[in-house]
Amino acid sequence: MTFQQLRCVRQVVENGFSVSRAAEALHTTQPGVSKMIRGLEKEIGVEVFVRSGNRLTGLTDAGREALVLCERVLQDARALKRLREEVPSDSEGTLRVGTTHVHARYSLIGVTRRFLAVYPKVKLEFTVGSPAQILAGVMGGTIDIALCTLPDPVPKGVVSVDAYDIERCLIVPPRHPLLKAGKLTMEKLARWPLITYDSSYTSGSVVQREFQRCGVTPWVVMRAMDASIIKAYVAAGMGVAVLQKMAFDPAVDKDLRALPVDHLFPASSAMISLRRDHLLKPFAFDFIHMVAPKWSRKAIEARMATTLSR
Repeated sequence: MTFQQLRCVRQVVENGFSVSRAAEALHTTQPGVSKMIRGLEKEIGVEVFVRSGNRLTGLTDAGREALVLCERVLQDARALKRLREEVPSDSEGTLRVGTTHVHARYSLIGVTRRFLAVYPKVKLEFTVGSPAQILAGVMGGTIDIALCTLPDPVPKGVVSVDAYDIERCLIVPPRHPLLKAGKLTMEKLARWPLITYDSSYTSGSVVQREFQRCGVTPWVVMRAMDASIIKAYVAAGMGVAVLQKMAFDPAVDKDLRALPVDHLFPASSAMISLRRDHLLKPFAFDFIHMVAPKWSRKAIEARMATTLSR
């Protein structure tokens, strides 16, 4: 069994079961790919691909499991190659963090400043996306640490611990009638144009779910994925918005006002997520501890070991 055989399986799947495109991606020939796949199937004793004549059309049940194992082996191989870069010191290397815009923009600035002061030789790389995209990166090995709410469903093999609560407020322009409307209700909010997060983000799905639970239909005029965009459109008078409290700073957002909505929209949990079999450098555990001081390296490793034993 060779790494090239495993790469053939992955490339065929990624290229829509086209052997010719897989061969092009691997800089080899179509017969070469076919031969390696047949050789792998013979060695492991199962058929990986469903065939129609000479064409590959899908994965067998065993093939789906084989694909997961192939990805795992290839990722571990990449990790072994990275050891050469990281061996010189436990304080050198690369830390790849995946998160959503609001955490990158508001909660991680101070953490990043402290971390880089302690580890000036560590290259810190941020990937920003939706929670589902971030967790997919964790499973795919392109992200070491994720900081976001958890998507539904959570990929198998992910270990998550709580970092901090995400509370929300309603932001409105100055002199907006809601500032004098007393205690807010869903019915009062529904009378005004609402700017909200896309439903692929937890803050968007939470707002939508709570309106539905109360039997009230919101007047949604815009969906966005970025807190700064939402704030800009609220300030421009386009609507009101339910926003994470961490994204609102009265000293900076002088053209906005905030109202409490804790009684309408529950807090969410920002979670630190890791692939349970991923090998982390010591500085990665320090980064986690800076984000969530209650989680030491020992506690994280115990959680990962417990999950692995299940």
